[in-house]
Amino acid sequence: MSQKNVNIFNWNPRGLNNKARRDAVRDLIRDTHATIVCLQETKLDLVDDALISATLGPSFTANYAFLPSIGTSGGIILSVSDAFFTLSDVHVTANTLSASITMLSEGTTWSITCVYGPQGESEKLMFIEELKGLKAIIQDAWLLLGDFNLITKASDKNNLNINRRLIGKFRAARDFLVLKDMRMDGRRFTWSNAQADPVLTKIDHVFCTAEWDSLFPDAYLQAITSACSDHAPLLLQGSVASARKHSFKFEEFWLRMQGFKETVAEAWNKNISATDPIRRVHIKLARTAKALKRWQRQCIGDLRIQIATAKEIILRMDQAEEARPLSDEERALRWLDYGNI
Repeated sequence: MSQKNVNIFNWNPRGLNNKARRDAVRDLIRDTHATIVCLQETKLDLVDDALISATLGPSFTANYAFLPSIGTSGGIILSVSDAFFTLSDVHVTANTLSASITMLSEGTTWSITCVYGPQGESEKLMFIEELKGLKAIIQDAWLLLGDFNLITKASDKNNLNINRRLIGKFRAARDFLVLKDMRMDGRRFTWSNAQADPVLTKIDHVFCTAEWDSLFPDAYLQAITSACSDHAPLLLQGSVASARKHSFKFEEFWLRMQGFKETVAEAWNKNISATDPIRRVHIKLARTAKALKRWQRQCIGDLRIQIATAKEIILRMDQAEEARPLSDEERALRWLDYGNI
């Protein structure tokens, strides 16, 4: 079973009708090595191959589905990497997008549903009934995830302003569908209004059936850091992989960094004694790659450490905010680090 190929990235980026947010999604997918992507509140009424390629990557253009937004409200994208999966049997309702995922390595198929829940109480009650109706169309092995705009218990919110009727209805639907609430590591809450005295809630959830759980007994769910949404991205790994060996990889942002063009020009223009044209090109490419690796270690390594440090500070501040109000200095530091990512 190739559980290690299942890296599910779930997030509400608060709109993909903005290049900065699309770039943030692309960077997180690259950093998490995501192979399955669920995005909510896209605010897009049309999604095409070009947008998928630019936002998620070329490997996602062959297998994706979307629920269009209504104006600039709502919208869902579900996509899988064609290196590992195919997507089929797409089914949409007002607030959900479901499909079957087939794992190419062994032909195993399971269901996935990505949701974006509404805001109003009456709409939430209808949404809960909508979820219960999915039971007729999904397989036994099923993963249900997304921004539900609902909590399952009082401790999913940091104040007492809760709607116990909605909690009871949501829990009843979860039990009717025989779903397990997957444990999330790293954070207690997934949404913040980012105020001095913040409201914090866990409204982004991942649920699964026992059959899906048996397919992925070592699955690991964690909340990660982002600088451009009030929702925390979630990463669900089918199996926590061992440390991967990093190889040379060209990064687009290098083009904007001082010294890149000079490094390429110097390596490419070195004298070559070989006369065969193909051999000459091969040597030039090898020399350039080697020079860029050296330049990357010298100039880019420090930048990556800075970005990693900024993300770690943001995560620590978010975790601290779950236990106490942040000071003015801490909030200022968090916003400063947002600007460094």
